[in-house]
Amino acid sequence: MAIQGIDRFLQNQASEAQAGSITKNNGGIKALGRDTFLKLLVKQLQYQDPLNPMSNTDFTAQLAQFSSLEQMTNMSEDMKKLSDLQASMNNMQAVDFIGKRVSAKGDIVEFNGQEVGLDFYLDSAATDVDVDIYDPTGNLVKTIHMQNVPAGDAVCHWDGRDNAGDMVQPGKYTFKVDANDAQGAKVDATTYATGTVTGVTYDKGITYLIVGDKEVTISNVEKIQG
Repeated sequence: MAIQGIDRFLQNQASEAQAGSITKNNGGIKALGRDTFLKLLVKQLQYQDPLNPMSNTDFTAQLAQFSSLEQMTNMSEDMKKLSDLQASMNNMQAVDFIGKRVSAKGDIVEFNGQEVGLDFYLDSAATDVDVDIYDPTGNLVKTIHMQNVPAGDAVCHWDGRDNAGDMVQPGKYTFKVDANDAQGAKVDATTYATGTVTGVTYDKGITYLIVGDKEVTISNVEKIQG
């Protein structure tokens, strides 16, 4: 008699492989699906009832399930390799942007102790504009109020001080723009960076172009010159 539960085990392993939840251990695939299956199969054959052995049909079906599990595991490994290769290629291609002038959407600004310009675009003229600046943890550190800003490109200059008048620490900050017209209706605003790419940086698997004192992702680049 076959050990009960091996079919259910195979089904669970196949589901995990399809979901991409193969467990990593010391840089390799943890012996959870293939090796465990073979051990169970050997035990099944070892302890089966000689008077009621497992049929050839059942045995073949289990081998077919194992083959399917093996293929899905290998496919998951191949997809990971392809993803790593694509990321490496993107990083190398990003270097080609250095020296080129770009325009890109972005809300990250690098403060290094000097006054920085926060660029944005207004779809229409705004009577009141608030530029909110946040630290790396998402806390509001400064709000700069502007009035009667015309439609189109605009810039807000920040001296690096917070709302209490204290100088903030150098690092990466983000900003957003809230604008309203004379009737109090919201005016759409887009934060962006325009300038020459001076370098490339990588942070948590994301590639950023350094444009002046700002950082933008390649996917947000809308225009390239030079």
